Amino acid sequence: MRAHGAINTMKVTLNWLKEYVAFDWTPEELGERLTMLGLEVEGIEKQTGEFENVVVAQILASDKHPNADKLSVCRVADGKGERQIVCGAKNYKVGDRIPLALPGCTLPTPPGQAPFTIKVSKMRGVESQGMLCSAKELALVGEAEDAEGLLILPAEANVGQSFAAHLGRASGDVIYDLEITPNRPDLNSVIGIAREISALTGNPLRIPEIKEQTTGEASSSLIRVEIQDSELGPRYTARIVRGVKVGPSPAWLRNRLEQVGIRSISNVVDVTNYVMLEIGQPLHAFDYHLLAPDPDGVRTIVIRRAREGEKFTTLDGQPRTLTNEMLLIADRAKGIALAGVMGGQNTEINDQTRDVLIESANFKPQNIRATSKKLGLRTDSSYRFERGADVGICEWASKRAAVLIQQLAGGEILHDPVDAYPNPQPQRTIKLRAQKVRELLGIDIPITDQKRYLDSLQFGIKNSSDDEFLAEVPTFRVDMKREVDLIEEIARLYGVDKIPATPHGSLGGGALGSHPFDSAYDDYAEVRRILSACGLTEAQGQTLISSASIRALQGEDSLGQVLPLENPLSSDMDVLRSSLLPGLLDSLRHNLHHQNGDVRLFEIGRTFTRNGGEIREERRIAVALTGRRKAAFWSGEEREAKLDIYDLKGTLEELFEQLGVRGVQWVRPELRDTSALHLDSARILIGKHPAGELGQLNPITARKYDLRDPVLIAEFNLDFLLARRGRSRSLKPLPAFPSVRRDLAMLIEESVPHEKVVAVVKQAKPQNLENVQLFDVFRGKSIPSGRKSVAYAFTYRNAERTLTEAEVNAAQEKLLQQLKTQLNAEIRA
Repeated sequence: MRAHGAINTMKVTLNWLKEYVAFDWTPEELGERLTMLGLEVEGIEKQTGEFENVVVAQILASDKHPNADKLSVCRVADGKGERQIVCGAKNYKVGDRIPLALPGCTLPTPPGQAPFTIKVSKMRGVESQGMLCSAKELALVGEAEDAEGLLILPAEANVGQSFAAHLGRASGDVIYDLEITPNRPDLNSVIGIAREISALTGNPLRIPEIKEQTTGEASSSLIRVEIQDSELGPRYTARIVRGVKVGPSPAWLRNRLEQVGIRSISNVVDVTNYVMLEIGQPLHAFDYHLLAPDPDGVRTIVIRRAREGEKFTTLDGQPRTLTNEMLLIADRAKGIALAGVMGGQNTEINDQTRDVLIESANFKPQNIRATSKKLGLRTDSSYRFERGADVGICEWASKRAAVLIQQLAGGEILHDPVDAYPNPQPQRTIKLRAQKVRELLGIDIPITDQKRYLDSLQFGIKNSSDDEFLAEVPTFRVDMKREVDLIEEIARLYGVDKIPATPHGSLGGGALGSHPFDSAYDDYAEVRRILSACGLTEAQGQTLISSASIRALQGEDSLGQVLPLENPLSSDMDVLRSSLLPGLLDSLRHNLHHQNGDVRLFEIGRTFTRNGGEIREERRIAVALTGRRKAAFWSGEEREAKLDIYDLKGTLEELFEQLGVRGVQWVRPELRDTSALHLDSARILIGKHPAGELGQLNPITARKYDLRDPVLIAEFNLDFLLARRGRSRSLKPLPAFPSVRRDLAMLIEESVPHEKVVAVVKQAKPQNLENVQLFDVFRGKSIPSGRKSVAYAFTYRNAERTLTEAEVNAAQEKLLQQLKTQLNAEIRA
C-alpha cells in the first residue's frame, strides 16, 4: 500500500500481456485494438537497444593507480577476455560482478545533455578500456542505496551475459500507458486487459496455475480476524508465510515493476505490488511478530472505524489524524494500516522480518475515496479500491502472493488461511433479450454470437432460449447493472466500427428521440457560433474553484452565497463556482504565462449560489478580453491599440442583435468599494430586469492574475437572455433611392453623453433622417477646458423618391437649431 507518485493511468508491457494470452499484432495494432475496446492509449514507449554494449563482468584484480590517489586500475573479465579499467569507486572487492560499459556504449543522459559515449582513453596516463557502472549511470531506480558506487550484481550473475538479458529485459518490449475509465476497475490489471484481448482473438486466457505447498500448521491457529463494520470492510483474508528471508528481488521482478513505474523495495513487498498489477487486487504484507498478541499468543486483526482524532503514522513516515469515518486495520493494541490506502510504519516489513502476514481484503469504494481525499493521500491501492475491487478474487490473490514469496524469499506457507466474509455477495444475473439487442444496435447479431461474446468475457450463460437468456455477472465486473450494459459488451466485441452510421440502423428499427433540452442546446450552439464569429474562443473551466478567487472578485459579502464542499480536494477547489469569471481569469493568466497576451475568451456553464436555504443553479455566460485590438499587420495600422470597454460592449451588442434580444439598456451602477470592476462598468438591463454586468477589471485585481493590459469582463444569465429573445425576423429590400449624408462637428459640454445628443436629435424629428452615427471625439489644446469636440454623420433618405438638396438642408438646419438650443452646442466650421 505504498504511494508511488501521481496515479492516473495503468501501465502494462507487451511481453507481460503475452504471458497471459497469445496474439500476433504489432505494437501499433495492439494500441488500435485496445482503443476500439474502450481503453484509451495515452502513450506507447518502445524499449529497443537498451543497455547496448553493457555486459556482466567480474573484477579479477585491483591495484592503486600510479598517478592518482583516488583512482584504481582494475583487471576485469568480460566473458571474451580481460580488460584494464580505471575506476574511481571504492565499494567493490575482487571477485565482485559488476556491469561493464564497453567502448561504443552510449550511456543514458538527462534531457538536454549531449550523449556520453564510452571510448578507449587514458586517465592520468593509464589506458582504460571501458567503464564500470553505477546504478545512477545506468539510469536504474532502486538498484543500490549507494547510487554513486558501482552496482554490485548477485554472485550468480553470468559473466559475459548482456546486462539487459541479466535484468530479464527482452529486446523490443513496448510499454503502454492506458487511461482506464472509472467504470472499468477490472482493467486496472494485466490479466483484466489480457481478458479483453482473449475475448477479441478467441485465444484462451492463461491464468497462472498456483501450486501451493503448505505445512501441517494452520494460519487460523496463529491469526484471528474480527470485522466490526462489514459495510465498510465486507471481506478480509489473512494468510501466513513463516521463515522468509527478506532481501532484494530478482532482476526479472525489479525490471517488471520498474517498467511500469514502481520502485523495487524488497522481495516480499515487490510480490504484493506485482500481484496487485497482475490481477488488480491490492495486497499488504505485515511483519507478524510486530502485531500485538492476545493473552493466548494469537494475533487478532480488527477491521474497525478509527476513533475520532486517533493518531496513526503511515509507511511514508507521516503522522495522520483520523476521523470516525475512516476504516482502520488494527490489532488489539493499535492501528496497523489505513484500510485500502497505506500500511503503518509500526508493522512494516524489514530486514529482520521472518514471518509474514498477507492481507487480501475488500473495502467500500466510497469510504476509501473519502479517506484518500480527506488525507490528501493517493496510492496504487486506493486508486483501485475507490473504483471497486473484485470481492471474489481476495483468496486467489492471497494464495498467488504466498507462492511467489515462498519462491523468492523461502519459508513455509501455513494452510487453512482465515477468510472473513460475513455477507457473501449473491450471484448477480441480468436477462438479455435478442430483440432488445436488435432495437438498440440497429443490426441483427445472431443470439449464438451474443452468447459467445459474453462467454468469452467470463459471463455465465443459463436459462437460454431462442430469443433470450440470463447472463451471470462475474464479480470483477462491478459496472454491469442493466441489460443495456450487456448490449454494450456485445457491441464492443462485434466491433463498433462495423455498426452502420445511419440514423435508424441497417434494420430501420431505430428511433429519433426528442427532449425538452434539445431546443436549449440549439440555442447554446447558436450563442457559441455568434461569439466565435466575433473572434472569441470558447473556454471550459472547472466547476470547483477557490473561495479566495470569489472573495477577490465579489468581496467578502459574496461568500455567504457560496456553496462550500465538506471534503474539498484542495484549497484551490473548495467551493462550487458562483461565477464563471475566476476560471476565465485563470485562463487569461495561463495564456499570458505562455507568451500569448492577446486573448478573447467566453464560457457557457453552470453556477451555483445559496439564497437562504435555497440552492439556485443558473446557466450563465461570461466573456473576458485582453491584449491588442488587432494582431500585428504588415502596414503597422493600429498595431499597438489595446482593447477597451467599447470592444466588449460592441461584441455583446452583436450577440444581442443576432439573437433578437430587444430592450437592452446599459446602466452605470454606483461604484462599490468591494467591486472587482473599474470605473468603466455598467449593469445590463433587459427591459427593467437586471441580466448581468460588464466592465474593466480593477487593475489591482488584474495584477493578482499577472495581467498587465486592461481586462474587460462581462457575465450574465444566459437562460434569462434567451427567454427574452424575439424569434420572428423581418426582411426589407435594399433601398431603391440614394441617401444623402451630412457631417456635423460641434463643441459641447464634457458632461453631455452621446445618449443625450441622440435624444435631442429624436426630439427635433428632422424629416427623412435615417441614421445618426458618432464618428469622432476630440479633446486638445484648441478645445476649451470643460468642452469636447464631437463629429456626427446624419444620413437622410426617402423610400419613395430621391431627396432634393433643399429638403436635406432644411431638415439639417432644423436639427442644428435644436442642438444649439438644447445642448448649447457651438457648430465648428
